[in-house]
Amino acid sequence: MNSNWTENNEFTPPWYLKSGHLQTLLTGFYKPKVSIIPDVTHRIPLGKLGEMLVHENTPPNYTDDQKGVFLLHGLGSCHRGTYMSRITANLLASGLRVFRFDLPGAGDSYLHTPLPPHGACYELVWQALLYLSDRCNIRRWRGAGVSLGGNLLLKLTATHAHELAHQDQAPFRIDRAIAVAPPIDLNACCVNMERGFNAIYAKYFLRSLKRQTISRAKHWAEWRDILPGASFKTIRAFDNTVTSRLAGFSNADHYYASGSSKYDLEKIATNTLILLDEDDPIVPISIFQDARYSSSTTVITTKKGGHVGYLAKSNRRLVSPDANSSNKSGHVRWADDWISRQLAE
Repeated sequence: MNSNWTENNEFTPPWYLKSGHLQTLLTGFYKPKVSIIPDVTHRIPLGKLGEMLVHENTPPNYTDDQKGVFLLHGLGSCHRGTYMSRITANLLASGLRVFRFDLPGAGDSYLHTPLPPHGACYELVWQALLYLSDRCNIRRWRGAGVSLGGNLLLKLTATHAHELAHQDQAPFRIDRAIAVAPPIDLNACCVNMERGFNAIYAKYFLRSLKRQTISRAKHWAEWRDILPGASFKTIRAFDNTVTSRLAGFSNADHYYASGSSKYDLEKIATNTLILLDEDDPIVPISIFQDARYSSSTTVITTKKGGHVGYLAKSNRRLVSPDANSSNKSGHVRWADDWISRQLAE
């Protein structure tokens, strides 16, 4: 095993949930109610491409210490997603200032930019951090990204490793980055989702992407123009006919190569944790085994957690009592708590 890798035995699923597929499927239905209304919504200018929204929450009695935490969601989610809200609640309870992204084309951002949700918009995230650092006087960040958001975070810290390692070349630092189940090889993950039983996940995403495309076409001329030629047969076909065209790439291969972080990981200078599950059916652990990592990166593996499933048995609640939340099943989403702890330490 690579010296950067270590096993985490803290996550222990109950006997009836020891399946990567089951964990992945059930977590889509198990959504403990958490509702956190943003204190402030920042509109990040993207030039001719419109705006991206970032939602800020500040804990009570907060004193300005020039620190902030930013959270990046995965494909199909947004700042209101269950894990985004639960992590935010935990961090607020720890006294941290939190910024939840609605990535371009996702959540409420789709009303402000014609860009599609995609895994290569790391430079737009960097622009947003520059903007927020200036407007909110933040000099030290910690960040976490889940699934596609995790890949964006890795790509961002690798691409801007030189600036982040030299304070005189960037107005802020990223003290810690956490990527959970990041699809570091977008092409390999796309191929993997078309195989055997995994096709059920591809079909789920394609149904969601079709609804999203029709919805966006009602709002943006750019989406209406590509709708007649849009293909929803496979993820790759969709990215060929929709995502790549709207995001400025020549085709899906160009998009995948531009957005994948796998071959940049050894450049990362930020203290980075990558959480993987050996039984993730969407992001296969095999794509990480031949990657090269920087000395500042630690890969942590778990078993039977699926793709950001991590449902465990517990009688305790993990979120702030100030949040509008409920959990009557006796199950908890272990990764939400783990991410929160790592960011708060």
